[in-house]
Amino acid sequence: MSVSRETILHVAELASLSLDEGEVDALAKDLHAIVQYVEQLGAVNTEGVEPYSHSAAETTLRKDAVMTGLTREEALAKAPRATEEGFAVPRFVHE
Repeated sequence: MSVSRETILHVAELASLSLDEGEVDALAKDLHAIVQYVEQLGAVNTEGVEPYSHSAAETTLRKDAVMTGLTREEALAKAPRATEEGFAVPRFVHE
């Protein structure tokens, strides 16, 4: 299986990426290598191997503690755009 140029261009369009021909060719080559590697992994005989769903390493968590946060003025001080209600963000990504 390989990833077609059309698929790469379609995904690039969905992600609002503009790719030149060299980048499309490089991505096609890289994705083809990734797909081949995944196919190799799928061919590995795993019979008798127990499923492994999580790491045996113990996770260290910090204690929950109440901490003072930023004031409203501090939080909005470096915002590129702010209103009296809070952060001002565009309605659409392309604004």
